[in-house]
Amino acid sequence: MNPQLTLAPLLAVMSPEGLLGLKIIGIIGLVLLIPAGVLLYRNQDRLFGRSTDTPSETSGSLTYGLAQTWLVYVGLVHLALWLTFGL
Repeated sequence: MNPQLTLAPLLAVMSPEGLLGLKIIGIIGLVLLIPAGVLLYRNQDRLFGRSTDTPSETSGSLTYGLAQTWLVYVGLVHLALWLTFGL
């Protein structure tokens, strides 16, 4: 197989027009992630608080789930910032 054919999509993304497309994707990601973070912050007690369905949950497991969710959110924000600004 021709190695130049497999690198064609990568080279297209590295062109200035492709970088503009990545910046647009990053901006759209930020526009969607910022309100999602506000909703997550406002509703974190309801989403990750005590549940009557699972009374055996410990405070450690509740905190662990909350921390995992915030880490995923911060990772997505970092990815969107990197696509937008190259940070």
